[in-house]
Amino acid sequence: MSTAANRGGRRLATRRRVAESAATLFAERGYAGTTLQAIADAAGVHVQTIYQAFGTKVAVLAETAAVLVAGPDEEASTPPPDRRWVRELFAEPDPARQLAMYATHMRTVSERYMGLLDIMRVTAAVDPEVGSFLAAAEQGRYEGPSHITPELAAKGALKPGLSADRAADIMYALTSYDVYRSLMVDRGWSGTDTEAWITETLVASLLSKS
Repeated sequence: MSTAANRGGRRLATRRRVAESAATLFAERGYAGTTLQAIADAAGVHVQTIYQAFGTKVAVLAETAAVLVAGPDEEASTPPPDRRWVRELFAEPDPARQLAMYATHMRTVSERYMGLLDIMRVTAAVDPEVGSFLAAAEQGRYEGPSHITPELAAKGALKPGLSADRAADIMYALTSYDVYRSLMVDRGWSGTDTEAWITETLVASLLSKS
């Protein structure tokens, strides 16, 4: 491996370590109560490293969110179309199976991400920068359905009269983090049961019976 590749790998590892340390501290202390110095100490790096890599605390928050959404097996910097689960979903020929794969993905993301989401929602009320990032993150969540439903429409899989745009809106609503939270956290459903119900509801709401 080249020296440049080694440096790149170290940078990515440092960014992930900083993000994972920040996630722990945000959960323990809240966003406002967590300093960049504390994150640096927890990550075992100099605080100047964080300033050089991220610049601001909200940028660290954004990286933390990206790492939690990407999960342990993907780099946060990998564009969504290049991630393994996306490639597998679009390679799947069965529309119902595609919806099931998306429901599975959103369940695993929800389990990792909901704690940080709660912190961001509370903080957004008093911190405009966090509010702006949270709005952008939610728009990003819409990108998944908005890319999947045109694929379903092209296959002729959507219900008659259901446009790809309207299908994306329905898919976006049914796979929100709050739906997963309501069933798994508030009502005590298992992740498997939650995932199965969301899949069944997506299939019934979006796909043609033929």
